[in-house]
Amino acid sequence: MPGIIVKPVTTDEVSQIVKLANREKIPIVPRGGGTTYGGTAYSRSPEESSLTICMDLTRMRKMLNINEVNRTVTVEAGITCTELETRLRRRGLYVHTVYGPADSVTVGGVISGVCGGGGGQMFSSAGNNGPYFIGVKAVLPNGDVIETGTRTNAQASMFGRVCHGPDMTGLFIGHMGIFGVTTEVTLQLFDWPSYEGVGGVAYDYENLDDAHKAFTALAAHPARPFSLLGLIGPGPESIMRRIDWTLFYKVHGFSQEEVDQKSKIASEIIAHTAQPKEWDSDFVRILQKRSLLHPHDVSPRKMGMWSYPEPCCPRDGTLGIVKATLELMNGELESWGGRIKSAGSAVWMHGDQDYVSFPLHHKESDPEAREKALDVWKKIIDLALEQGANFLVMDKHIGDMCAARFPPEYHDFLRTIKKSLDPNNIMNPYVLLLSED
Repeated sequence: MPGIIVKPVTTDEVSQIVKLANREKIPIVPRGGGTTYGGTAYSRSPEESSLTICMDLTRMRKMLNINEVNRTVTVEAGITCTELETRLRRRGLYVHTVYGPADSVTVGGVISGVCGGGGGQMFSSAGNNGPYFIGVKAVLPNGDVIETGTRTNAQASMFGRVCHGPDMTGLFIGHMGIFGVTTEVTLQLFDWPSYEGVGGVAYDYENLDDAHKAFTALAAHPARPFSLLGLIGPGPESIMRRIDWTLFYKVHGFSQEEVDQKSKIASEIIAHTAQPKEWDSDFVRILQKRSLLHPHDVSPRKMGMWSYPEPCCPRDGTLGIVKATLELMNGELESWGGRIKSAGSAVWMHGDQDYVSFPLHHKESDPEAREKALDVWKKIIDLALEQGANFLVMDKHIGDMCAARFPPEYHDFLRTIKKSLDPNNIMNPYVLLLSED
């Protein structure tokens, strides 16, 4: 529990708060929508928590500028992805934000912590969100305000990311608040393709290799016709019945002819790669609807609180990570009966990588099940890191587990930047193990 909660409305107010915190040496924890998967950053002890400022940015939610010629939109960091997408959609426009839960994740949270799990409804074709951030306005740990991108020329608008000098926008992508407070974000703007279509096939439970072979062939198509491409399958056998592996896709286009052509490409690739058990069956369509319309909300009221370990895998390592994780989960959860449930597993095309998900559900009224689910969550993360995966949705606990595997030279490099920008160590001091000896 923080000692003070502040809700600034302007960048100037953020700057004043940061300067005061520096003077008094009080830690600041920036907060967006509060949807971090693995815990919000905190002070080290209850005693220190009473001397912590939680800076809630959700009152800073203005849309500041839309430039359809330069293809950019600038917003305050506290606006939610849903609000931004809804307002742009009315004008036939679109930006890459997050696949889910867009109604609570803020744009500041996207760039600071969930920069990888993005793309919105164009998740698969977009891949990592990083390339679609043009620039930011940020309050540094000493209270100074800077702008990146083309605003390094004070006479220029924020029309591009590449500028005369190093790419400092990248410093604030995934920085988790350690380098300051992001107050404005400029994103690349696209026209919204209003036509869409879906399709899918099923492979037998035993045919994961064939299913992923077809998935990989689809993902490798140079035209990137799939706005979403997923492979949904079973969780651990000990707590979930066997189900088929279902490969499904969504395509978007600016005409029905374009959608039909993209769907035809998908069917032809599948037919030439690995023949499925079923084409567009009722089961496939039900799973499509549930997964495409309700991402990250798979029957939460029925299944309880979820834990989502989601490693980002090199495509040539995905199968090994999926099989090893399911084996780990099967052994760990064999004796837990219905106290911990599985929503299955999923592999998503994420640009040239695979984004893999293993959701577990427990009831918060069962503390033992909660602790067990979190223990398995951590073991999955550790296993994925051991096998060469990465994590793009960052938060306190996942960040610490990733930081524990940083090469010493890289960790020292981060500490050097942090110490230079934040000598009093007030900005999110206990993330990425940067305060550890």
